Amino acid sequence: MFEVPWFSWALIAALALLVIAWLATNLQGRKRNRALAGGFEESTRGRLVYAHSVSLRGFTARFEPAPEPYIRLEVAYRSGATPDPLGFLIGVLTGQNDELTLRALLPHRPVAELIWERGRIPALARARRARASLWVHRRSELIGGEYAVRGPDASALEYVFVDLQARFGHALRRVHVAADREDAHVEVTLQGSLLHRTDAPALVATVRSLGRAALRR
Repeated sequence: MFEVPWFSWALIAALALLVIAWLATNLQGRKRNRALAGGFEESTRGRLVYAHSVSLRGFTARFEPAPEPYIRLEVAYRSGATPDPLGFLIGVLTGQNDELTLRALLPHRPVAELIWERGRIPALARARRARASLWVHRRSELIGGEYAVRGPDASALEYVFVDLQARFGHALRRVHVAADREDAHVEVTLQGSLLHRTDAPALVATVRSLGRAALRR
């Protein structure tokens, strides 16, 4: 009788366990993404209109109507997960490609501006352009790094930014409140895998506060 070497059985068992683990994580990922989307659906009186429905890879949607003070507010979550087992495993373990972004447009250009990126001074504040010299660099012990502000009085915006850091600093990657873009004045990016359904309403409320502070004269 043909005998299969013991290491072949071990390899088959290991592959079977990997497939089971991938299926379980896959299902859990879809469930988690649905829950996170549900949190955003509950965060305003309006509703979410999906451009890309909830899946393993994430989702993209806009708030309809956009909550005050915005005329457009979108949420885009890219989980970094793929149907490929190896790619999925790498994405889950590293979280490298996992990004959730709230992108918003104000009815007017912001009066106060603020930019911050984890681990470095944002390139926008270092650009050699006419208005780049107007950026004022600040350092915060809370975030352990630098950010830049621009405008006649950015104190209210800085206050909301510190509150955002206190609530979501573990997940934050970038905060841009700037008048230089036409498609979005406010953009906040986080690692979505570190967020829970219950975080969504507070996150949206704080992003709305960023917008109000940016318009304050």
